[in-house]
Amino acid sequence: MSDFETFVLEPANRAAAAAARAMADGTGLPDRPLIVLGGGGTGKTELLQAMASRLRDRHPSAVIELLSPDLLAERYRGALAQGRGDALRAELAAADLVLIDDLEQLARHRECHGLVADLLDGRRLAGRGTVLATAIPVEQQSGLDARLLRRLADGTTVSLALPGPAARAEILLRRLGDHPDALPGDVVRALAAADFPSMRDHTGALSRLVAFQEASAVPLSPADAMLLIGAPALRAAPEPAGEPAPEAAPDPAASPAGPEAPDEFGAFLSEVAATVSEQVDRWRRSLEEAVQRWREAGLRTGRLDALLQEDLTANPEPALEAFAADAEELLALAREAAVHAPDLAGAELFRDPDQLSAARALCEDARSRTGPIIAPLTQYRLEELAEGASNRAALRAARELLAETGEGRSPLVVWGGPGVGKSHFLHGFGNALAARGVGPVACLGGQAFVAEVSARTDADDLAGWRRRYRWVGALLLDDLHLLSGEGRAQEELALLIEELQEGRRPMVFASARELAELRALDPPLRALLESGRAVELGPPDREVRLAVVKRLLSGSAASQDAALADYLAGRPADSVRAVQGLVARVLDEAAAQRVVPSPSLAREVLEVRDPVAGAAARVSGPVRTSGIHAPGMGLLRSREKMIEEWPVLADRLMLELR
Repeated sequence: MSDFETFVLEPANRAAAAAARAMADGTGLPDRPLIVLGGGGTGKTELLQAMASRLRDRHPSAVIELLSPDLLAERYRGALAQGRGDALRAELAAADLVLIDDLEQLARHRECHGLVADLLDGRRLAGRGTVLATAIPVEQQSGLDARLLRRLADGTTVSLALPGPAARAEILLRRLGDHPDALPGDVVRALAAADFPSMRDHTGALSRLVAFQEASAVPLSPADAMLLIGAPALRAAPEPAGEPAPEAAPDPAASPAGPEAPDEFGAFLSEVAATVSEQVDRWRRSLEEAVQRWREAGLRTGRLDALLQEDLTANPEPALEAFAADAEELLALAREAAVHAPDLAGAELFRDPDQLSAARALCEDARSRTGPIIAPLTQYRLEELAEGASNRAALRAARELLAETGEGRSPLVVWGGPGVGKSHFLHGFGNALAARGVGPVACLGGQAFVAEVSARTDADDLAGWRRRYRWVGALLLDDLHLLSGEGRAQEELALLIEELQEGRRPMVFASARELAELRALDPPLRALLESGRAVELGPPDREVRLAVVKRLLSGSAASQDAALADYLAGRPADSVRAVQGLVARVLDEAAAQRVVPSPSLAREVLEVRDPVAGAAARVSGPVRTSGIHAPGMGLLRSREKMIEEWPVLADRLMLELR
């Protein structure tokens, strides 16, 4: 690890090094974050490591957090899965020094923006130092949360630039460590003068030259070295001041002056060597970057390290892709195992991608300790839900939530009567989330939710239930109204919503009644639900009914009968379920008569055989009546029924005496 004793100082980095040293010594400005700005290979990571080393040397018991955004996100997700989100915040806030490298990569982890903003606030109030390194100026980082950007804008920014040739030569000589004679000094100076875009390119080229020199008995010359690594052409060094060098005396034996014959074969070999060297250099750089990235994620990189030790004769991209796939699966297994079995969090087996098979078996064992998450029913699709004026607002809210736009507030509450499509909406939304890679998606009913909480409470295992649900990628709950009066279930749901909101994970709830009518909801839960968005799924309008009818007729002989579809869509129906019932009656009758469904058949079934429904369909406004209700056929009743409806004793006696 770097320290300030080995950190090469020059004008390009002197101010940044001084500010970093002061922060490590506790004499800087801990009430403002220190932002170290510099391009790739300028020494940002080395400067952070130097700060950590200096503080540890001065205070061996100091708590130092050196984090990359990926590592921070991994720790945060694991803490949330174990119900330790607040504990992690407290740990980071109490650390003596927090160092975050590659700040620009935090844009990929939106769930951590609030965490870092709170961290900066807390450490500023406590007077503890925070240092963040980035390759992009704060004001240009559009991928970060506005609140976090405001906290970063209050910081002190110091810049690092690529060191000059003299400083590069000193850095390269220090890299040789205990073997300063591994390369001739003029080769090291020539390499330092090469016009590479970053210091990483210089150190990578140094490693290749050392390896070549160890295998060769002939000392490298600067020209040969530059040819081997494909370095950009060097500028000719100026002659030292003084007397001009005397011109060489002509050689009498030399041939007469004339144009020199071009060495075409030598030029060809040089071009080939430069091209191959440049290609190998790119491959090696990609390997080194992958090793650094996965090590920061806490994984072992033995497979990639072995490639770096070999002579690269083929593109390592397939090997990198295979390693990345194994590493991503391993991290996912580690997260899932921590949910099911907290004692497995941080297990060594989940740090080595070469042990993937064993990690799968261990995760499967962890799964067996808890029940599965109830997923959405796969037969429902959001795009198959017929859209009209009655449900357009709800569908728009769902699409905004899927797209994570500013209007897509979570939780989303949809409410409406029975049969209007709430369950279809909920499961379809869950499947749309799953198609976007969100997972696991929990989708269950209110009654099942209450039953789970009750069972786990009786078994004294609510902690396991919480771990399971607080790791879901999304929560969808049907029949919210069934939680009315269920105090413990409401309390657990409120805690779960808070956890998921903190991780910015989507939530959708469906209810048969509007939130204002659910008077038995506890105030904390009501406040959380009302912090999102509530929309109504109304009874199907004609546009929705027509779409439903056409879909139901699509598989029948009447699929092209527009008149039949128009007639059925015009029938009164207060739910999609009722529309489905109308179409089913007509299709069943057509099948029984072995005829093609038609408008006339539909009228016979729905009006002639059901005159009450037929009359209701023809009524376009209120009907004027005398106000006297005629009982109709219901007048012929049994004596028992009439006695039940005549509770007055005198009336009953008169009836018996007749």
